[in-house]
Amino acid sequence: MPPIAELIQQGSINLWLFIPSAILLGALHGLEPGHSKTMMASFIIAIRGSIGQAVLLGLCAR
Repeated sequence: MPPIAELIQQGSINLWLFIPSAILLGALHGLEPGHSKTMMASFIIAIRGSIGQAVLLGLCAR
């Protein structure tokens, strides 16, 4: 398989298939078991959650 930079330079039509596929597979991978703790922790950080919420997350994710 040629490097991604080479595909971009060539203007390959396959690039329009590779990039969305990679994004979709990455999103699906994030929904698999084991990733929920990271996503919940990121959410608490994003909403500037309280220490109590963080402790509750730690207890629930155990």
